[in-house]
Amino acid sequence: MERDPHHRGRGTTVSTRSRRDSSEEAAEAKRKREELFGGGAKAESRPGAPIKRTPSGKVFSSPRKSTGRQPSEYRLRLERLRMAREIEQIRDAADQFLAHHQLPDEVDILFKVLQHPSEKVLREALGQLSSLLMQGRLEGTMLLNDRLNELEERVQEDATLSYIRGLRGQIAAIEG
Repeated sequence: MERDPHHRGRGTTVSTRSRRDSSEEAAEAKRKREELFGGGAKAESRPGAPIKRTPSGKVFSSPRKSTGRQPSEYRLRLERLRMAREIEQIRDAADQFLAHHQLPDEVDILFKVLQHPSEKVLREALGQLSSLLMQGRLEGTMLLNDRLNELEERVQEDATLSYIRGLRGQIAAIEG
């Protein structure tokens, strides 16, 4: 091992010092992460200060997890969308869901949302279906083709027609 010519310590080698520097850097990075995610107690940001944690010991939790016995708002809105049958119900449930969340990647819900009167919402659903198709998560395209035929008859915006043509192209490439 090579000795560090600038260090006066006894028997300290370059590799020992670099390991110590590396672990000091790691400790500093850990302290910064814990400060950022562990409550951010800046008054105690000096090295070696105790870190404040939540009572459960968790640093943070998923925003979609329910924090009690009641279902989360996300799940309630999603269930309302699943249960909607009439076009007005679908429109209301989808609008409320989209005010807070992106459309889920569930095929049944996306097909249901294709009945929504707003073409902006239709394009969002078509984009999700396109993504599922590319990922191979959309099995069977007969129902999708049927929905695209229905949409093609009622939509008026060029952007929506472009989405429909794009999906038809994807289906042709998969089936061809």
